[in-house]
Amino acid sequence: MATITREPTSQIPNYRNQVKKAMPSNILEPDYGNLAWFLVHGALISIGYYLLVKHFSWWIAPVVSLVIGHSFACMGFLAHDICHGGTIKKLWIRDLLAGLGFSPLAIGPYLWRRWHNADHHNNTQVEGVDPDHLFTIEDYKNNPILRWLYRISPLARNLIIFSSFSYRMDQQMIRMLLTYLKSKQTTSGQRVLLVAQFLVPVTLWVTGSLLLGTQVFWWGYFVPLLIGNAVAISYIATNHFLNPLADDRDVLATSLSVTLPKALQWLDPWHQHFGAHVAHHLFPGAHGKHSRAIEAKVAELWPDRFHTMPITTALKLLWQTPWVYEDKTTLVDPHREVRAGTLGHGLPKEK
Repeated sequence: MATITREPTSQIPNYRNQVKKAMPSNILEPDYGNLAWFLVHGALISIGYYLLVKHFSWWIAPVVSLVIGHSFACMGFLAHDICHGGTIKKLWIRDLLAGLGFSPLAIGPYLWRRWHNADHHNNTQVEGVDPDHLFTIEDYKNNPILRWLYRISPLARNLIIFSSFSYRMDQQMIRMLLTYLKSKQTTSGQRVLLVAQFLVPVTLWVTGSLLLGTQVFWWGYFVPLLIGNAVAISYIATNHFLNPLADDRDVLATSLSVTLPKALQWLDPWHQHFGAHVAHHLFPGAHGKHSRAIEAKVAELWPDRFHTMPITTALKLLWQTPWVYEDKTTLVDPHREVRAGTLGHGLPKEK
């Protein structure tokens, strides 16, 4: 059930210290067994490629693409956890394994650590600093494409926005890659690393799949890449896009945790419990298997601050609400002047 509450007025608690005191110490211990997921997804992708090469048919190809695309997303979730350093301490091993997991999406581990670990986690929902927050009214005024999106019908706009889930992860990756390449704070060596960690995996996946046959490229890489993007962005959008912007880094205010439908809850460990996003922002290095227990304790300690809902409800709310911040707590359709609150600021469970 969704938990939508009033904005707390008291001082922000020290969430991490209080949860640490209330939980067993093993929640922060590494779990090397989690790396076995590489074998699972490597096997699924290999079987998929074998079927596309040896037993290709038009009816089986979409199913194979779905399985491979899901494994692409799952390997991305695994690489995300590895990059946070909870399991692997040596940086070169961490980058090697994370680079493997991110390779289908062409996300370099150095880019991810700089973009996600540093800029996003340290500044979640901080306007103008977090690279992943939604558009502001200033963005709307300065962006002709965004203004056009809000002049067309809401149905057409939503169809365009939600269809963009199929490439949005890589679109944002390219935007951040260019941002850091242009940054004066980036050294020449770092620029070489950024470019190399992008070009090498793209070249290997594209060349390798084409060598196995054009049907393997299209159904074994291109279509799965769209599916992998969509799975990842479905989580990322629901984790933050309904939350207010923030001045203070209040983890419980700026993140939303989502749960899968009952029939799909077995996929939670496959996704590294990525939906338990409040727990992840509290303890980025903790193994995902502890995330739901951490969140149960958070809900017990701060029931008025913790936000969680089914991912289907969150996606429905994203469909129903505009994607432009008028101010820190209000989303607005600037063309039609339709407004919606954010989590903790009047956003209802459903409309």
